[in-house]
Amino acid sequence: MSTNKQKADLARQIEVLENFVLSRGIQIDEVFSDIASGINFKKRKQFFSLLDLVIKGQVEKVFINYKDRLSRVGFEMFKHLFQQFGTEIIVANGHANEKLDSEEIMNEIITLIHCFSMKHYSKRRVKRAIEVLNESTENKD
Repeated sequence: MSTNKQKADLARQIEVLENFVLSRGIQIDEVFSDIASGINFKKRKQFFSLLDLVIKGQVEKVFINYKDRLSRVGFEMFKHLFQQFGTEIIVANGHANEKLDSEEIMNEIITLIHCFSMKHYSKRRVKRAIEVLNESTENKD
């Protein structure tokens, strides 16, 4: 989840996923969730906790609602990585939300471009603010 405004939606997604898992007779050991961007991992503490457990071989299965709930980009890489440590990723709504490979690639490209443009825009704003401050200082002299 990207923002705090989406906490209610996150709670609903967790409930739906818990029902999916429990209806299959599988016990839930732990729930991991982050209120953070799926493309920027800086604030994904729960994701890294999960990753640490996967690397230690302590996770058998990870259930997610949709591929992009784990990460906005690189799902196949994470799937492969998790498999190397004996962890299976199960996408609950994988078939209901199947996309063509070309659609998925295009969505990943758009997401990456958006992320890059937001970082670039932020840097331009900071640069412009510094220029304004410098001009203000020069005008006082």
